[in-house]
Amino acid sequence: MKKTNKYLIIVIVLLFICLIGTVAFTYAKYISSATGTADAQVATWAVKVNNTDIVQTANFSLDGDYIQWQENENVADGYIAPGMTGTMKIKLDTTGSKVAVKYTISIDQTALATYNQINITKVNGQPVTSDSYSGVITLANVDNVLEIPIEISWINQEATNESDTNIGSTVSNLSIPITVTAEQYIGA
Repeated sequence: MKKTNKYLIIVIVLLFICLIGTVAFTYAKYISSATGTADAQVATWAVKVNNTDIVQTANFSLDGDYIQWQENENVADGYIAPGMTGTMKIKLDTTGSKVAVKYTISIDQTALATYNQINITKVNGQPVTSDSYSGVITLANVDNVLEIPIEISWINQEATNESDTNIGSTVSNLSIPITVTAEQYIGA
């Protein structure tokens, strides 16, 4: 092969390489990319029962501060006796929540089964019909504390005098297990 043809082939190959590099460089100028993030605010979930944050713990206590006994000049303040009625207040505080809240209050009345004269008679002003009571705190009301009264009565009758005496002399506290469950309410 002649020297000229050799140089011509080398020049053509070099021009071809330059042409490919130029096209690739030009094409690269028109490719760009961007990275971003999408932010979505997470709805706050906050529920307290009688000042206990039940989002963080599962146990709350209804101590004497949350039970109001009817006044009786013959019974010391803070105590129950035959013929008296008291009200336990369940305070649901959902302040700060950004979602509606459905709540269920379950009362284990079997704890009172051995004391037939002591009964839970009303929940939220309504006569007791079951062991579970539900309601909804709407989004418009989540920043208001809801108080749900639970009425307990000790019926005073001659037929239970012996049992009343036994309760009064052996029982220092009546424990009534109450479970409050809160969940996001989306609608029916």
